[in-house]
Amino acid sequence: MHDAWLIAKREYLERVRSKTFRISTVLIPVVFALIFGLGAISGKVSGRPRTIVVASNDPALAQSVRTELTHQHSTRASNSQPIEPMQVGVVAPASAADLASLNRDVQRKTIDGYLWLDVGSGQVRPQATYVSRGSADMFGEERMRNAIVHAVTREELMKRGVSSAEVHDMLQSVDLKTMAVKDGRTRTSDAHKGFWSAYVMAFVLYFAIVFYGMNVAQSVVAEKTSRVFEVLLASTRPESLMAGKLLGVGAAGLTQMAIWIVAVFLLSAPALGAQLGHGGIASYGVTPLRLAFFVIYFLLGFFFYSALSAAFGATVSQPSEVQQFAMVLVLPLLVGIILIVYILGNPAALPVVLLSLFPPCMPVVMCLRMSAMAVPWWQLGLSLALMLASTYAVLWFASRIYRVGILMYGKRATLPEIVRWLRYS
Repeated sequence: MHDAWLIAKREYLERVRSKTFRISTVLIPVVFALIFGLGAISGKVSGRPRTIVVASNDPALAQSVRTELTHQHSTRASNSQPIEPMQVGVVAPASAADLASLNRDVQRKTIDGYLWLDVGSGQVRPQATYVSRGSADMFGEERMRNAIVHAVTREELMKRGVSSAEVHDMLQSVDLKTMAVKDGRTRTSDAHKGFWSAYVMAFVLYFAIVFYGMNVAQSVVAEKTSRVFEVLLASTRPESLMAGKLLGVGAAGLTQMAIWIVAVFLLSAPALGAQLGHGGIASYGVTPLRLAFFVIYFLLGFFFYSALSAAFGATVSQPSEVQQFAMVLVLPLLVGIILIVYILGNPAALPVVLLSLFPPCMPVVMCLRMSAMAVPWWQLGLSLALMLASTYAVLWFASRIYRVGILMYGKRATLPEIVRWLRYS
C-alpha cells in the first residue's frame, strides 16, 4: 500500500499540475454552456408567433377550432408552462379558390401553414389536413389535434342543449397530483422533477465513469510507449502500480468535478435557490440515502471500469487503439441510459431488478430504481456485495493482464494470448 500511495500521489500531482487539466477544467464547462446557450437561443428564435389559417366548409367549426387554439396558449401561459405562440386566422366557408390562394400564401411565406377541415354531409368528425412548406414541419400537430377534438365535442354538446359555460367546464384540464409510497406512507412527489433528477444523476455517473476510466487507459498506453514501466517495475509490484494509477487518476477526476460543482453553486446560487424553493433538493427526490448510494456506486463503478480500462490499455501499443474497445466498455452503462424511461416506469419489473443486480449495469440502473421507488434493503445489500466482489475480481483479473501486457510491444494482444498471460501470472 505504501508503494500504491506513492504512485497515486505522483499520478495525482502530475495531472493536477498539467496544462491539460487546467484547460479541460475550463473548456469542458464552456463547451456545455455554449451547447445549452445555442439551444436556448434557437428556442427563442423559433419561438416567434406562428401564423396559420383554419379553413373549413363549416364556419362554426372553424371558429371553434380557432378559439381552442388560442385558449390553449392562454391556459398554458397562466400555468407557467411554455408553449409556442400562434396567430390563427379563419377562412370559412372556404372554396377551391380560397385553398389555392392559401397555397400561394404558404409558398410566399406569408403564413406558416393552414389547417383544412372538410366536414362531409352527415358526418361529425371532419377530415383534417395541415398544409405547410415542408413535409417535416410537425409544429403543433398534437396541439391542433386536441383543438379539433375539443371543437367537435363542443359543437355536438351545444347542439344537444348543453350550455357554453357547461361545455367549457367539462373540457377544462384536470390538475393531477402525483404521490409515491415510501416506507409504508404516501408522500407527495413530482414526476417531472423526479425524472430530471434521475436523468442528471445517471448522466453524471455515465460521464464520470467513462471519461475518467478512459483517462486511465490513455495513461497506461502513454507510459507503456515511453518505457517508463520498465523502470517502475524494478521497484514495485504490478498490483501496486495499477492500484496507485487508479487512485491517482480517480482523485484527479474527483477534484475536477468538485471544482465544477463549487463553481456552479457560486455562480448560480440565487437562481438555484429560487428553483429549489422551500423543499430543497428533497423536492426532486434527492435524499441523503440516495446521495450516499450515489457516491458508493460512483466509486465502485469507477474502480470497476477503470480496472478494465487499465487491463485493455495494457494489451495495445498505440493510444489510437484505445478508442476501439471504448464502446465495448461503455455499452453496459449505455443500457441504463437508453432504457431510462422503462426503468423509471417499471422499477420493480423482473428485467429491471436483474439489470440492477448485474455489476456492469448496476451503478446507473440501481440509482435510477432508487429514484423511482423504495428499493428493498436486501436488494441494496446484495447489489453492494455483488459490486464489491465483482470489482475485486476485475482488479485481480486486470492486474494479471497488466503484469504481462505492459511489457509486450509491437502488436495488439489476441484473446488466446490474454488467456496465456493469466496462466503465466
